[in-house]
Amino acid sequence: MDLITQFPLGDDLAWTLLALGVLAIAALVTGAVVPSRMRRDEDSEELDEDLGRRLGGQLLSAGSIMLWVGLPLAVLLYLAPGTTDDRLLRSGLLLVGLALGALAAWRGIAVQLAALGLDAERRPAMIPRLGALTVTGALALALLPTVIIIWFLQTTAGPALIALAGGAAISALAIRVCAAPVDAAASASALLVGTDEHELDAEDPANLGGPHLRSARMASRGGALSADLVAVATAVAGVGVLLGVPVLAAEGFIVVLLGLGAAMLAAAVVAVMPHLGTPGHERGALRLGGLIPAVLGGVGAVAAAALWIPSRYKDLRFEDVGLEDFTDPAITGGTPTPREQLEPQIEQALTDMGQWISATDESQHASAFLDMMGLYSITPNAVVAVALGLGALTALATVVLLGGTGHRLGDTVLRTARTSRTGGALGITAGLGSTALTAAGAVALLVLITTVISVLSAGVPALALALLAHAALGALIVVAAHAGSLLASTVADRPDTEPALQVAAAGAATGPRAALLMAGALTALGALGPVISALRSAPRAGSVWEDRALHALTPSSLTLLGGLGLGVLTVLLVSSALLDGARRLGASAVVETRASLLEGRARAELVELTEMVRRAAVTPVVIAVLMPVVAGFGLGPGALPGLLLGVVLTAAGLGLWAFGAGSTLESAAAVIGSGRYGGRGSWGHSGALGGTVLTGVLRSTIGSVALPLLLTSGLLTALSVSAVVGMHTDDTSPFLRWGIAVIALVIMVACWVIAATAPEVDLEDGEGEIAKPLFSRAAEESADELEAMDWEADDEHVEQVPVTTKTSKSSKSSNSSKTSKTSKTEKAAKRRKRTQRGADED
Repeated sequence: MDLITQFPLGDDLAWTLLALGVLAIAALVTGAVVPSRMRRDEDSEELDEDLGRRLGGQLLSAGSIMLWVGLPLAVLLYLAPGTTDDRLLRSGLLLVGLALGALAAWRGIAVQLAALGLDAERRPAMIPRLGALTVTGALALALLPTVIIIWFLQTTAGPALIALAGGAAISALAIRVCAAPVDAAASASALLVGTDEHELDAEDPANLGGPHLRSARMASRGGALSADLVAVATAVAGVGVLLGVPVLAAEGFIVVLLGLGAAMLAAAVVAVMPHLGTPGHERGALRLGGLIPAVLGGVGAVAAAALWIPSRYKDLRFEDVGLEDFTDPAITGGTPTPREQLEPQIEQALTDMGQWISATDESQHASAFLDMMGLYSITPNAVVAVALGLGALTALATVVLLGGTGHRLGDTVLRTARTSRTGGALGITAGLGSTALTAAGAVALLVLITTVISVLSAGVPALALALLAHAALGALIVVAAHAGSLLASTVADRPDTEPALQVAAAGAATGPRAALLMAGALTALGALGPVISALRSAPRAGSVWEDRALHALTPSSLTLLGGLGLGVLTVLLVSSALLDGARRLGASAVVETRASLLEGRARAELVELTEMVRRAAVTPVVIAVLMPVVAGFGLGPGALPGLLLGVVLTAAGLGLWAFGAGSTLESAAAVIGSGRYGGRGSWGHSGALGGTVLTGVLRSTIGSVALPLLLTSGLLTALSVSAVVGMHTDDTSPFLRWGIAVIALVIMVACWVIAATAPEVDLEDGEGEIAKPLFSRAAEESADELEAMDWEADDEHVEQVPVTTKTSKSSKSSNSSKTSKTSKTEKAAKRRKRTQRGADED
């Protein structure tokens, strides 16, 4: 028992770390055993023999990018200032974080594979179980190394956890960036060619793009989602410990471990919650299955924080983390002084706070003195509990706001579907307009919670940023509690699934994924803490303009504004690179699928997909990783906070918008396809399918990438700020600093050129016979042409001209609809016969 009683952080924290470690190991073992024991139909058509090859190729592409970017970055971290042990630890944990993301993606895909071949009657019951397996497994991968690092490093665990989280964020970014072009290619192949041009369901075996769409969805819903969860959990642990311990002492560890444990338990509770109710109320039961664990987990975390943490600031355990003395020169005059000696004077000074405020200025020492008095005026357990509750309420509100965008019977979807009857452009406009308002409401929640937390923190910036990380913990608990909703579409998107289950699961994952994005945004905003702290504690520079670039953090600072502009530019450049890659792969997939259908092949082989994905994905990752270098060394250290704010706010706003728009247009196409507003083959259906592909591409390139992008920017900025400030204040030549920024720009431009000059499919009109059927619709035979009557005339110069007669609108529409339905049915039958003959020949 000496291991527990002699633990420097206290025996309660020792027991907590051991319990969470055992919980994480149990979740990992369960996630490895249960999928392998699932009873499946091994002869099911869903068990495609090429599925493993497609998923493996996508993971290999992401893994190669992780190595290309991660290894040089680990070397750069080793060269940053610090002791040899610190540098080795930073570099090693960055590589461990990279491996964690890849391992989480592999485990998430394994759960998706286990769901294939399940009997239709077993699928509804598997929704919460598959969700719990995926979420608990991802959280366990983040929690176990966090527990180990805190156990061994204790008070110095903060920087190490930030390095671990940085690696996990880069890993998640690489996985999402590689998934985005594949999603675009699969959607274009299955929906634009198979469904729009040939009126085949996405699950129809004759739709050659269906297998690619299925594998892309599995990689996104299982692998990439698990990597996102690991990135957010490790980031909130690192930022929470790094910022929480200096202001909340040992209780800074308690809040982080408490939040992560509550998230694990909430996800575990999901496994035993029924997610389907009586007929007609399936969607309400699905949402209730996530709401109940969310409320239980959120209330439990808030109550535990309120009861565990002391109610008086001076009762916090400062001695356990080496903060038993005041060491700030602004408070002690340079001589370390025990806290118990100054605390009576501080309490006396709090009775007349206004006098002290009026007697001080905005200098660094005066701000530190006022911050110390502000900390002693708070009630620690109350502010922490309120921050956790605010994060949970914000996540719940986001789930409600964004969850309604995909509801097939909701006003937003029905309005978009109706408007699509006038053409695809107006239908897309309707969807984008409605979801823009929803995204604005979610961003307003983010602004509101930061305002409330600034009041709770008594004006102390360090405490405010720590409370942002605690709010992110509350949001993560809500996301984990909606594990069933996150994985509902995995079970529901099957050809023989009950329509009621498909309607209930449509768009169910949009709300929880948006809440996860909000949790990531709160965490990334908390990463401002180490950046601002490093800038404030830096010595004065050698010249006026260098000193202003280092210490002038005001709205009038051009350095700060330049960093803000670079942050917005980062998001736009990453989005542009991904959209260009999606265009290339989508066009190639369309041409290949059309050619395969024309030639009667059994499958569409996108043989160059893996290489094209790797080439298109390098540029966005390199831009995200090197932009903090460009900002810090090119504009100055003062640009780093602006860069972080620009990336977080821009990525969060655009990401929420893309999530809502993609869910709305996808559901609108499904509504029209079910028979309303014109049904299959109508103008409305064609326009809605085009809008589905467009907004789906935006969702995969902007919405899904937004979370790892803002986490990567925030964490790498926090990791690099010490090196940037050090080179700015140790008489390093400014030309050397600018040279580093120029080299980073050259690398980004080189990657951009390599991606932009990649070969792409030829879409020009060719001379061969294959060009016309590939790039134009088949001409339908017209039955309305009649020979003109041969009038007798004496004038021999009069020519006989054939005239096309016009029928009435009603008869024309009825005749054309009958003719088109008959011809389309015959064409579909012929296509199926050709596909079957090709399969028999193979």
